[in-house]
Amino acid sequence: MTSKQLFENIKTPIAEFEAQGEAEAITFLILEQLFHISRMDVLVEKKIEISSETDEKLKSMLDQLKSGQPIQHILGKVEFYGRQFLVNPNVLIPRRETEELVHLILERHFDLSEQLIVDVGTGSGIIPITIAKERKHCEVYGIDISSAALATAKRNADLNHAQVSFIQADILTEEPNLPKANIWVSNPPYVMEKEKAEMEAKVYDHDPTTALFVPDHDALIFYERIAQLAYNNLILGGELYFEINEQFGKEVKAIMGDCGFKEIVIKKDMQEKDRFVLGRR
Repeated sequence: MTSKQLFENIKTPIAEFEAQGEAEAITFLILEQLFHISRMDVLVEKKIEISSETDEKLKSMLDQLKSGQPIQHILGKVEFYGRQFLVNPNVLIPRRETEELVHLILERHFDLSEQLIVDVGTGSGIIPITIAKERKHCEVYGIDISSAALATAKRNADLNHAQVSFIQADILTEEPNLPKANIWVSNPPYVMEKEKAEMEAKVYDHDPTTALFVPDHDALIFYERIAQLAYNNLILGGELYFEINEQFGKEVKAIMGDCGFKEIVIKKDMQEKDRFVLGRR
C-alpha cells in the first residue's frame, strides 16, 4: 500500500461526518501520530506496511471520532506554536486564535529578559510555557482555579523543559500574591450560554464548561475582575492582553479604560474578527 492510498482510506470514512477540510486535517494528524507519515510522504506516495496492531488502533480511532470525540483527545496531544502539548478533558483544546494571541505578544516584545509575565486561566499552560520557551530569562506564572488543569500544565512544562510557576487560585474571589509584573495575559471564559446552541456538541461535551461559558447576564465578569487585578499588579508601562468574544471588543476596551489603562487597542484575528484587546498601565 502507498501512503496516498492510506490517506484516502482514512479520510473517506471521516468525511462522512466531518467537512472535507476538517477530514483532511484530521487524517494528516492520524498519519503523523500513528504511522509517522508526513504530508510529503503522501505526496510522493511512499510505500508502507501496516501491522495488525496499528490497524486495530486505527479502527479504534475512527470509532471514537464517529462517536464525537475530538481527535486531540484521542491522540492525547496537540501542536501549539511548533511544540507538543498534552490535552485531556480537564483543559481546553487550544484554538488558533490563542496561538495568534501568543504571537502578538512575542511580536511586540523581542526581549523579555528579567521581565515577569502572568497568565490568568492558564489551563494546559500553553501560553506561559510558549512564552518561556520563546523568550529566555523571563519569569513566568500561570494561574488557574482547577487543580486538574494545573496538573496537566505542570506535565506540559516538564515535557517542554520550561520553567513556569503555577498557582491555584479563584481570581474572582482571591488576589494571588505576585510580584509586580510587566505583562498580564488572559484568555478567560467568554462564550455566552445562549451561544451554546450555535456550537458543535463535541466542543462543549469534551471541553471543561467552566473554561468556556459565562452567564448571559454577566458575560464580562472575568474581564472586569482581571483588568482591575492586572492594573494593581502591573508596573508602570506594563501591558494587559486579552483574548475576547468578538461581540465585546468595545465593551472590554471600555472596561480597561475605566480601570485606568491607556493606549488601548482592539486587534482582529486572521478571520478579521475582533479578538484581542491590549492596553498599557
